[in-house]
Amino acid sequence: MINNLLKILVMFFGLGLLNHVEAARPMLTDDARIVDPKSCQLESWVRDSKHVTEYWALPACNVGENLELTIGGSLEGENGHSSFANELYQMKSILQPIALNQTGFSIVLGNGRDPKRTMNKAIQDWYINVPMSYPYNDRLVIHTNLGVTHLTDEHKEKMNWGLSSEYNYNERIDLISEVFNQSSNSTFFQFGLRYWLIKNRAQIDTTYMNSFNRFGEDQSFSVGLRLLSLPFLP
Repeated sequence: MINNLLKILVMFFGLGLLNHVEAARPMLTDDARIVDPKSCQLESWVRDSKHVTEYWALPACNVGENLELTIGGSLEGENGHSSFANELYQMKSILQPIALNQTGFSIVLGNGRDPKRTMNKAIQDWYINVPMSYPYNDRLVIHTNLGVTHLTDEHKEKMNWGLSSEYNYNERIDLISEVFNQSSNSTFFQFGLRYWLIKNRAQIDTTYMNSFNRFGEDQSFSVGLRLLSLPFLP
């Protein structure tokens, strides 16, 4: 796990200079923010659980002024074997920007694919989500999500929701926590911190996650890296 993470860090630092934008990963609850116009970000992390290790990479770019496109996915390592486990295609746009004393709203439309879920046939789940971000004060931001996922193989819709907090402890450290359910039978909680390696430019994070329904069985740990580019798109 550590060797793979180091390889990811080396590869991603090769992207070059970065610019400031606020946060998302490692929370599963989305926020009402997108990357700066004509800029990109790369969120990457390793999540280690009892049965499997996941390696995620989610590149995203704001291709205009207010349209963030994300295309990425994950590898899973289990019993010495690795395989593609998830694909993600997503569009996100801001309806109202977050500001002090102003709640931010955005809308997300996405498609998630799991190649292994049904007899190795790729299953596509369409989802729509509305993230909301409320700046309680200049240090604390509360995020909420409400959305619907269409489960293709089950031919039905399920609600997804999340509630999270983001507290700016000091100029380099953010403390994060959340409770969420992503269209499953289990409700999860997660907490951790983010640390700026380069202030407003490169950030690492670490979290602990577990479920209320299967406490201990669904626990996992993650370590991630987030980088942001300067504007460069035409």
